[in-house]
Order: sequence, then C-alpha cells, then structure tokens
Amino acid sequence: MVERERPLPAQFVEVHQILALTSAEPYRFDQFKVFRVRIEAQEQLDVLKSLKTGPNSYEYFDEPRQIGQELDMVVPPFLQSEFDSMITGTKMNKKLMINNLQELVDKERPNTAVENDDEFGWDDYHSIDTINAWMYSLEELYDEVTVIQGGTSYEGRNILGVNINRNPGQNPGIFIESQIHANEWITSGSTTWIINKLLTATTADPEIKNLADNINWYIFPIINVDGYEYTRNVYRMWRKTRSQQGLICNGVDPNRNWDVYWEKGGIGSSANMCDGSFAGPEPFSEIETKSLSEYILSLADNLNFYIGFHSAANMLLFPWGHTNNPSPYYPQFMEIATATVTALHARHGTNYTYGPGSSTIKTSKFYKFH
Repeated sequence: MVERERPLPAQFVEVHQILALTSAEPYRFDQFKVFRVRIEAQEQLDVLKSLKTGPNSYEYFDEPRQIGQELDMVVPPFLQSEFDSMITGTKMNKKLMINNLQELVDKERPNTAVENDDEFGWDDYHSIDTINAWMYSLEELYDEVTVIQGGTSYEGRNILGVNINRNPGQNPGIFIESQIHANEWITSGSTTWIINKLLTATTADPEIKNLADNINWYIFPIINVDGYEYTRNVYRMWRKTRSQQGLICNGVDPNRNWDVYWEKGGIGSSANMCDGSFAGPEPFSEIETKSLSEYILSLADNLNFYIGFHSAANMLLFPWGHTNNPSPYYPQFMEIATATVTALHARHGTNYTYGPGSSTIKTSKFYKFH
C-alpha cells in the first residue's frame, strides 16, 4: 500500500455530520486550524487518544500511536481554548500548519466545476461520471483496454475500472485501487495518470512501455464512489461509505471492513459508528468491500501483485499487517520497497518510510492488506 500526501480529514464532531446531512450547501470549515504536535511522553499519547474518542472529538490526519510521533490535528474554533489548555497542561510542543482550513477547500472547489469529457486532464478533480466516461472513451480508442466492473455501492453506483492487457493469457497481473477513503482525492488523480501513462508510452519511454506491454493491469481509480460524490457535494472531509449506521450516523471505513483479522474497535479501528475509523458491524458489511472482494477472488489465478494508494502519510507498506512474523516474500518486498523509495526521492525529493505494516505503522492489524 503506497501512502502519499496528507489528505484533508474525515470528520470532526458528530453534530457536524448531522448538519452536513441536512444542509443543501457544502459544509464549511472557516477558521478551523491544523496544528502539528509531537508526542514525547506516554501522558501526551494517552491524552491525544482520549481526545479522539471524547464527546468533543478532534480529527487527526493520522492515528496517535507512539512516543516520538508527529501528528497533525484539526482544531475547530470552538475547541481552540480547550486545545490550548491541553497543550499547556501536557507541555506538548505544537506548530501551526494551516491557519484556515476552508481556504484549502476553496482552492479545490473551482477545479470541480470544469467537466469537459473531451478534455480530461489532471489540473481538475473530476466527478464519477466524468471519470467513467473517460474510461469508456479509452475502451473505444485502445484495443487493449476493457472497462471492468469490480462491484457496486450502497447507493447503486458501479465501481468501474480498466483492464489493460496487450498479451491476453500471457502477462502476469497487477491490481491497483485507490480512493477507498472518500476524502483522498489525490489518489484517483494518481491512478488515472498511471492509466494514461501506460497507454500513451512510446519507445521514447522504454521502461513504461515495457510495463504496458508485459503486465495485465486491473486499475480502479475510485473504490468508495458514494463517499467521493458526497465529499464533492456536501462534506469535503467525509471518509467512509454512505450506508446507514444507527439513527444518526452513516458509513463504515471500507479499509477496515475486509474479512482479514477484522475486529470492531480493535487497534487502529473504532467500534463507534460515528467515528471515521468505524470498522462496521461485521466483516464485509459493506457492499463495496464484499462485491470488490468477490471480483478480486475471481481473478486470483491471474493476479501476482496488489497495490492500494492512500494519501495519509509518506509510507510504503507491505505484508504482514497482522503479525510481526515476516512474510515468506519479505526479501522481495523489501527489495521492491527500497528501490521505489529511492526512486521517489531521486525524482521528487520526497522521503518515505517503508517496511511491513505491522512494524512500520504499528496499528495496521485491521487494514485490508495482508
């Protein structure tokens, strides 16, 4: 699983979700600030964990896990005084990263308005319909492209992707998915860009062309299709699916809903149905994860590798996530990860942490990679 830029957060306080559900206008985040804090003591870690689950819950860009961790947290204006008192009381270091979160949301909004199927590009964030239309146009342009359906959603949308295969029956298969978390818009931009690069690579790009010619690609830009449309039209920070959970809450974190060492309320997930990390009432409770898993299993004999894109942190994670015992393919995974991280740094100057999910992210037991 590849992690990229930090996303906007999922939700802040339960009442905000209710307001967003009943409002015709997109929810606003005026004067919401983002602070970076550094956890240097167990007391600080315990306080941050309690703030995430308390009645006035804060939202974090990442989970508070361990001493030495730097954590970005969103502070609504009505909790600023409480936050300042917490910082003083725990002697925690803080740094203001974003002074007004709404300004970042506003910068994205103009880019959602331009919807021209004939000029699909990567300067704008596109709707589900536009992305699907673009994929169907690729099917018409390229013989090696087939539009595929990996599943369906709670609200009845199709989860579509493309299969790129220039040598049917001969090439090893790679499965790529992104935006399983609805608010991580940049990830579907990355996977659609990958699709385009594979299809347009020429002999001038021999390495990319070799990948296009010799791999059977299954690429799904947006898994959480309902959640994504909700982030575009109502609540930019929404993370989960849109299924009804109880009387006032919606959605399950689809990345924690797979039947792989699932546990509601376990480390890294939540049993609170209003929480952004709610794992669901049971494994595969969500039609999105259940139907996609069935599709993946139908490809089992043809798949050699699985990649999921996220934007929560600069991490490249590989199995295992549920145990510290090494995967039998640990040497190969480490070789791939080292080469990837080295290449990313050489090209973009970015620094990635990499390794098995269980030891690198600490609380990855209930994620879907396995």
